[in-house]
Amino acid sequence: MTSEIILRPATLTDAQVLAQLWMATFPDKFGPILGHKAERVLCDWLRLSERHLQTTTLAEISGAVAGFMVLETPSAPRADDGRWLWHALQLNNGIFGALRGMLLMLLIDNRHPHHQNEIYIEMLGVDPAWRGQGVAHRLIAHAETVAQQQNASKLALAVVRDNLPAIHLYEKMGFTTQSERRSRLLKWITGHSGYYEMAKQI
Repeated sequence: MTSEIILRPATLTDAQVLAQLWMATFPDKFGPILGHKAERVLCDWLRLSERHLQTTTLAEISGAVAGFMVLETPSAPRADDGRWLWHALQLNNGIFGALRGMLLMLLIDNRHPHHQNEIYIEMLGVDPAWRGQGVAHRLIAHAETVAQQQNASKLALAVVRDNLPAIHLYEKMGFTTQSERRSRLLKWITGHSGYYEMAKQI
């Protein structure tokens, strides 16, 4: 029997575990961009910015953090990530490493346009050790509740084209593909040829 999944807001003390989870769930993105100290860069970025922490919900099973979701909502703090990422990169990789990391991040940035009636799932990840336990399903259901509370009419997200398990999950939960984007730069940096924009009406 699967243990109960508990959701809670992330706090500053979660920066280290969240950085580890980001690396475990998106190694193909953060590793190539941030370098061999990527986890340390992410941890410092989270501690400096706090914006991601303020918009992150953690899923716990038996006291262990099993997954996370970052939501962009009309009421959420606006992104100020660039300057804090720059500081975190400088701290760990020096000036030239910071320049390289910022350039690569800008090249693959697929920043989603802000819509007043929309909740955007900016990031969602589940620890590989806890996959198949319903964590992603629980987090998405929470996003739907947030959307209803904020009178939003749509949930949206982006997913790389070759992440078939995630695509199947989103489709199962009512998301449909709105558009497809291909990118040679994304392919060159992360190995992914592009991504789908998906959405669900609430």
